Amino acid sequence: MSDDLTISLEESAEPESKEFLDPRALLVDWANANDEWSRLLVSEIITTGRPVSASTIDTAYQLFRQENSLDKRELPAVEKIDIVARQDESAPPLTLTRLSEVHGVNALVSGSEIVPHEGLTILYGENGTGKTGYSRIFKALANSRTADTILGNIEAEASEDQTARLDFKLGDDPQVLIWAGDRGVSPFTRMSIFDSPAVTTHVDDELDYVYTPASLALFNHVTAAIRAVAAQIDVSVGALDTGSSSPLDRFQSGSTIYPLIETLGTSTDLAALKAKAITDDDADAKLDGLAQAVGVLRANTIGTQITALKAEQRVLSQAAAAAEVLVNFDAAAYNAALDRRAQLKSDYDRFRSELFAAADLPAEPDDTWSRFIESGETYRQHLVELEAHDSDRCLYCRQPLLEPARDLLSRYSAYLEDKISADLRSTEAVLAELKRQATEVQSNEIVVFLNENRGNDDQPPYFTWVETIEGARSALATAAASAAPASLTLSDLLSKPKTDVDAAALTVGSSLATLEEQQQNRTQALADKQAEYLEYKDAVELGKSWTLIETQVKNAKETDRLKTLKRPLPQLTRAVTALAKTASDQLINQSFDALFLEECDALRAPVLKLQFVGREGKAHRRKVMSGQHKPSKVLSEGEQKVLALADFLAEARLAGITAPVIFDDPVSSLDHRRINEVAQRIAQLADDNQVIVFTHDIMFATTLLGLFEKSKRCAYFQITDEDGKGKVTHATGPRWDTLNGIKGKINGTIQMAQQQEGEARDALVRVGYGWLRSWCEVFTETELLQGVTQRYQPNVGMTRLPNINTTKLGEIIPKVTSVFEEACRYIDAHSQPLVSLGVSPTLAGLKQHWTELQELKKTNDGK
Repeated sequence: MSDDLTISLEESAEPESKEFLDPRALLVDWANANDEWSRLLVSEIITTGRPVSASTIDTAYQLFRQENSLDKRELPAVEKIDIVARQDESAPPLTLTRLSEVHGVNALVSGSEIVPHEGLTILYGENGTGKTGYSRIFKALANSRTADTILGNIEAEASEDQTARLDFKLGDDPQVLIWAGDRGVSPFTRMSIFDSPAVTTHVDDELDYVYTPASLALFNHVTAAIRAVAAQIDVSVGALDTGSSSPLDRFQSGSTIYPLIETLGTSTDLAALKAKAITDDDADAKLDGLAQAVGVLRANTIGTQITALKAEQRVLSQAAAAAEVLVNFDAAAYNAALDRRAQLKSDYDRFRSELFAAADLPAEPDDTWSRFIESGETYRQHLVELEAHDSDRCLYCRQPLLEPARDLLSRYSAYLEDKISADLRSTEAVLAELKRQATEVQSNEIVVFLNENRGNDDQPPYFTWVETIEGARSALATAAASAAPASLTLSDLLSKPKTDVDAAALTVGSSLATLEEQQQNRTQALADKQAEYLEYKDAVELGKSWTLIETQVKNAKETDRLKTLKRPLPQLTRAVTALAKTASDQLINQSFDALFLEECDALRAPVLKLQFVGREGKAHRRKVMSGQHKPSKVLSEGEQKVLALADFLAEARLAGITAPVIFDDPVSSLDHRRINEVAQRIAQLADDNQVIVFTHDIMFATTLLGLFEKSKRCAYFQITDEDGKGKVTHATGPRWDTLNGIKGKINGTIQMAQQQEGEARDALVRVGYGWLRSWCEVFTETELLQGVTQRYQPNVGMTRLPNINTTKLGEIIPKVTSVFEEACRYIDAHSQPLVSLGVSPTLAGLKQHWTELQELKKTNDGK
């Protein structure tokens, strides 16, 4: 939820004692106070400890519907839950027994195997020898926070599938897993793994817990179940929205019922709508009668008559208009204008020829020549307007005008100003107007009418009149087009046809008006009957579709009801989340707080504040210093590592460790004192749990081995790259010489030398002196000085000083030194002067020196 739960170490140092509160009891109290369907879910989750089944979700949803009166109540009542509080049950312990047959992981060689001890297993190897490849397998199996992608051998020519065999036990049950590169494989996800990359995560990040108690998981199951019921509601709403097709297409737009069907929904008044439905037995017969009445009215025979009369009206109107023009045409004026134009043209041609007979024109003056003269005059007038005309120069060549040219121009002027030309133009204008009157009379309707009816036996009575008018019009148009004289009898010829056509047009117009009035009344009657038919048809359809309509309205109302009932469900999940926070604070946070304090104290980790932040019912923790600073901004690298170890160990213990705990180089960057503390803490952990440690720190490895010297709950593996990366060898520890071990090597070397001759014996004797020299060093370190200082220990064992036999030191030291120096003369590691190079050691000398050293040991032991 929005409020964070914050607990500091100081605040939790003295926790109040509280009775154990079973989280199941919190869930039961919540369920008993809520609806039966939620109680049903909680009851099954409490009983089984698992998420509810799909069938239970279905039952809970049906109960949800019945409780809210959406369906008839049929399911039995869910009684209130009563449980006995109990602790969480632990899973059977996981123990690794063997890792073998590793292929395709980094550059690890095949054939090696690791047989972990049930206590502590140490995997020691220098950097780059292949330890990381094995640790990555464990991280992948556990799906740890720092698990990364595992690559194959990048230098190999062909890739190899990642596989490995893991032998393990769950409780006492042996099992085998063939791993194929998968991440997060159960039950290995229970393993706890710590490595250097995890330091930042455990120090600075806000973490959730790897472990969640089973009882806390119940809250998640309840939340998931509520959401599943909400999902069922969504499914039902979706089905209701799309489950039935709309009946709107069965009704006709325009009826009073159509908008009611169009707006069907939660606000629909079903009773009022049903009252409009017609379900009479004779409804179909009445509907057929109305349909026939509409059909008769819709047949519209009057419309056909009106169309025909309108066509006749157009023909008569056009014929009357043509007759009017033809009767009023002035044929006499037209013929007179034709005659006058002929006379004027003759006079004009004679005048032009005579005027220009002596002008030496290149051709006879004609119309083209006339246009030439007229164009020149137009240009002259233009120059005059611009005040640029020079009468002494030619308009075209701009040369000075001579007398003959001036004479020709004067003739041009006389020609242009001639009255005959003016009269001719005036006559042409009169003829053009009369010709237009004769040729522009419209006759398209007349021509179509005549073509359609010519030769028919049932010609309209006005056919002859129209034909006469069209004949006169055509003759006049032809005469005008060919400049022929017009008939002077047009008025007499068309007088009666015009009168008859006008009368026929009046008759047709009257008949048309009468029919149009009848048509208007019929249209209104058709509209009224169609509306009646439409209303009755939709009323009948309403009765037939009532089941579908009623279902659609009920679905809409149910959808609205379901959406309303769903709104409180998120509040239920938030309430469960709040309960989960309360339970997680008790089961996880407060327990983790105490465990973290213990680990910090054991590892001398810095004091800081620990905050627990709960969101959505999940447990989270974060660390701050001085109220606001991240530890990484304040602490050294070593301090951060021990702090991370404390957090890691507290989290591992919180779960009640039932699986291996794995450490990958846990002491890098730690000083020697903290190495010892970490070793002791890991050794303590391994007393009761399987622990696997990867390390390249020999001090850390030998410290761990020393801590298990008595219990022997330890296995040591050396990882080398001698025969390829990741070669695993079972060993007793790093090369750490002991007197007994060297003693066996010296005795064995002497026995072998006794069986050889010549150079072979000489070589074995030299080897024997090398072991003799090592015996002197170990004797001095462990026996003479009682291990006060040791090569693989970071500290001086001051408490062992009293164990040194000081009374014998003066006697033993010179003799040991003498044998040590003699041995140094014969080993290859020391360079010798030339005078001594030819002196070879003898087997007798080796036996003598070995006897002396054993006597010195007895002397030091007080024997």
